[in-house]
Amino acid sequence: MASMTQTVPDGTTEHIRTPLAVIHKLFSMHTVETEYVATDFGKLAQSHFQAVFADRQALQQVPVYDQGRKITPGTLVRFRCMVQDPAYGEELHLAVARMTNTATGEERCAFSQYTDAEHGLGADWEVDYGAAANVFTEKEVAYCVSVPGQSAWARGVDDVSESALDSALESLSLSGDGNTCAGADKYPIPGEQHSAALVKFYAPSTAPRVSSVIDVVGVYELGANTRAQEAGDETAWPCIHAIYHSEVHVDDVASALPALQPEDFAARRAMCVEYVTSVLGGDDLAAQYVLLHLLSRTVRVQDAKVGKLSLNLVNVPASAQPNTTFAFSNPASRWIGDSVSQLVPYSVRVPFDLKLLNKSSFVPNAEQGDLRAGVLQLAAGTALVCDETCLNEGTLDERGVRNLHAVQTAILSQSVTYQFPFQPVEMPTSLRILVLSAGKSILHSDCVVHISDAARRFLADVPASAADVRPLDPMHMEQLRQYIECARHLEFGIPQAVSDVISTEYAELRRVAHERGEPMMSQEELALTVTVARLISLGKGQAELSIESWNEAVALELRRKCRNPPASKKQSAE
Repeated sequence: MASMTQTVPDGTTEHIRTPLAVIHKLFSMHTVETEYVATDFGKLAQSHFQAVFADRQALQQVPVYDQGRKITPGTLVRFRCMVQDPAYGEELHLAVARMTNTATGEERCAFSQYTDAEHGLGADWEVDYGAAANVFTEKEVAYCVSVPGQSAWARGVDDVSESALDSALESLSLSGDGNTCAGADKYPIPGEQHSAALVKFYAPSTAPRVSSVIDVVGVYELGANTRAQEAGDETAWPCIHAIYHSEVHVDDVASALPALQPEDFAARRAMCVEYVTSVLGGDDLAAQYVLLHLLSRTVRVQDAKVGKLSLNLVNVPASAQPNTTFAFSNPASRWIGDSVSQLVPYSVRVPFDLKLLNKSSFVPNAEQGDLRAGVLQLAAGTALVCDETCLNEGTLDERGVRNLHAVQTAILSQSVTYQFPFQPVEMPTSLRILVLSAGKSILHSDCVVHISDAARRFLADVPASAADVRPLDPMHMEQLRQYIECARHLEFGIPQAVSDVISTEYAELRRVAHERGEPMMSQEELALTVTVARLISLGKGQAELSIESWNEAVALELRRKCRNPPASKKQSAE
């Protein structure tokens, strides 16, 4: 087989304006054996475009796919998306066709990949479908949507200004055919504006796993939707033919900042606690638990899931205003939700309004053959803020009960049930779930914190008090976002010596409590304290649990329990 070397051009404009022409040139430069074309030429195209756009500045010249824009078919786009349905379909594709000129008898091979367009070299050329040189491949088709709950600042991290876009595309028109896309039931958050596309993957790539977040660079066109065509719908759908893709990494959250150094963690942690304390009206105890909650991440250690810390903030002012959409009508809840979205790239709000609970679908459902999204089909790491303060008297129907049960399952086991035709399937997830309630919650969370009365008064007067909280400047906010994502993704372990100290202290505490006739520390309380200690260590940038962090966790838990009303102390997590 011929050498697969390549020459990377200096400019990127032609790759953006006419990517298919560039790919055809690549194909014509190489003689590739037919049995290798699906994988080897795919690798060539991938490596070539990755090299051209390896520089961040070059990549930013590529237009962001957005259904609010008009994009010319055949141009290069990039799309940060969640894979909603990775098995939307497969399409047989004639990648290399033997063509015959009916007038002259000349034969030639034509290449057609990263497009749904038919082969063609001109009016006199026809495909010889019986030729042995023809190469058929399969495209894997995934239904992808813009990441649910993506914060406004996160959408702008990798976007490009209109002026830069105009400069990059020069005279390229963005007034192509409208790129509308059906499938509202395939987006998790009802009524939320979003973009969607069929992303088609070619060998050697395969469709990523369900709910994964990826960055796709590919050729945009209005192409075929074989599933819709089978139902008699011939409408052209927005498609992105993926040349290459990658999973979104933690560094993408604040990629413009220098790498976070170990000595930076203490200052960043103090800055973050100060910011959240201001959001909660000066309640530093609740602020520390909110930070620990944001630092939490579910990881599997042997057969157990550890690291999660669902949090219930109690004593949040209630609201009688109804919620007609997945947006908070309660000003206090909205204030907290807005503050969370300033710190994390993906955050989703779920008001526990009876009408919304009874009419919405929280779990994905594929019983009819098409995977319909549920509210809980979210990207890993999404902050899910549930507002119970709007839950008024009424009746939950069967769907509403199932929805609440699904949220409770996500809290306890970090899994979401997908309903398939023959049986439900439990799929792992990793959500940071924060529950806001005026009193005792209907859900069981890992940790319950009663906010102070001063914090409650502050939140009750949020419209008037909002101006009193001075927002951090953009640079400091970016530093906090980088800190949270870097800290929560650190590798972590518990040294045997520290584990032995914890076991000894636990046994001693139970012995003393038994002698005094007091309630003994439960396994659940021990697990919570260990999780708090773990997150305290991560917040310091430490890869191992230290005795110092364990002692801080014990003291913090004591403060929390002392604040909670006596009636709540009967429950171990409260």
